[in-house]
Amino acid sequence: MFSLFNGVVRPYSQLSVFWRYWMYYVNPSTYYIGGIIASTFRKLTVRCSPTEAAYFNPPPGSTCSAYASDFVTRVGRGYLTNPDATTNCRYCQYANGVEYMNFLNIKPSQKWRDFGIFLAFVCSNWFLVYFFIYTVRIRGWTFGFGTLFGVVGKVLGAVKGVLLKMVKAVFRRSGKKTTA
Repeated sequence: MFSLFNGVVRPYSQLSVFWRYWMYYVNPSTYYIGGIIASTFRKLTVRCSPTEAAYFNPPPGSTCSAYASDFVTRVGRGYLTNPDATTNCRYCQYANGVEYMNFLNIKPSQKWRDFGIFLAFVCSNWFLVYFFIYTVRIRGWTFGFGTLFGVVGKVLGAVKGVLLKMVKAVFRRSGKKTTA
């Protein structure tokens, strides 16, 4: 679940509305991965290989730049790798790491915030582990679960008894022997 809703495996913009507004924000790996990406990608320059670029041909007599510069400006990210070409234009979707991070809903300025939130999650989990070990194992507290599981056990035992009686009755009518 954590991997699916951290905004990297499936980008934030592609998450369904139900998951986007709560699971994304309660997921600790969102902050862990966001902090790492914000720290490492912010100064990255993206250079697409020929296999990573999107190819298109401009109208006859036009250059790639003349034909697609408005598109690149409107999109606000990426670049043309061969702007003066008249055929086989190549468009790279991202020019730098910040453009890629914007696609993932990660802001370089939030790396310390993300680190702090993740650290708080880790510390709270450590605290809860030691709290429950102390209260359950040393103090003997049950938090009401002993009673709850006792009732559930009795209910399941009663259901099992009824089902066994029904199975025995069915086998008796059919004349087969049961081991139950």
